[in-house]
Amino acid sequence: MSTRKPWRTRVTADDAALSGADDDTASGGKDRQFITALARGLDVLRAFDAADPLLGNQEIAARTGLPKPTVSRITYTLTELGYLRWDAKLEKYRLGSGVLGFTQAYMASMVVRDVARPHMQDLAAATRATVGLGDRDRLSMVCIEVQRAVSHVILHMDTGTRLPIGHSSMGWAWLAHAPEGQRRPVMDALAAAEGADWPDLRAHIEQAEKEIATTGFCLGVGTWMPDINGAGAAFLSPDGQTVHAFNIGGPSFVLTEARMREEVGPMLVAMVRAVEADLLRRGYR
Repeated sequence: MSTRKPWRTRVTADDAALSGADDDTASGGKDRQFITALARGLDVLRAFDAADPLLGNQEIAARTGLPKPTVSRITYTLTELGYLRWDAKLEKYRLGSGVLGFTQAYMASMVVRDVARPHMQDLAAATRATVGLGDRDRLSMVCIEVQRAVSHVILHMDTGTRLPIGHSSMGWAWLAHAPEGQRRPVMDALAAAEGADWPDLRAHIEQAEKEIATTGFCLGVGTWMPDINGAGAAFLSPDGQTVHAFNIGGPSFVLTEARMREEVGPMLVAMVRAVEADLLRRGYR
């Protein structure tokens, strides 16, 4: 696959296309079951990430597109409930301990994470690379498990790291395996977010899908970050509802395009198939 310019924009701006949280739905529009106030509160929580753990109301408003008075009421409420904490010295908010319960419950439910971990450890050690397992959240792939080689030269990717679904090998692998009912809204949202760049991105996604159909994996050469090469592969759960997407990546001088194509990519596919087989033996449905 040809090299593509790295991802440039923040995910939060693009994600709005998938939120569906507009005033029409609140007043009896397309979806009467949709609670806009709740969606806005969750959007405020989504504004925080590892790169920016401290945010003021103005910054949150800019990231979510919500009016600042609305943000102020939401942050007050979330603070009262323990989901945000106010730092009086910095005059900014940070996530509160209340969110940990959600994280713990979510991670405990991910059987695939526990099954995949030893396979990912072995692959990371064999290739001197970083191996990730991700789950989709709007227009991001969120890493729920990461294993690294014991090396001074590694890709710094951690649990919770977000990768842009349209600009990463993990994201392309997810798109290649997703049921049409899940894939189509994501493609539509990407088209809206990318604007004039959409035809170019769509061509790369389609090329990745062809690679996966042929080899089982796709390559991302400098697509997520400059000088970082990666490969993605995935499998669909037996019920046809959940895509489990994996990637492997590292500096391009360690994981050259040729090495990725001839050695590392096939090893990733073998690992993914081993994880899938292991899950099936355990009765995963």
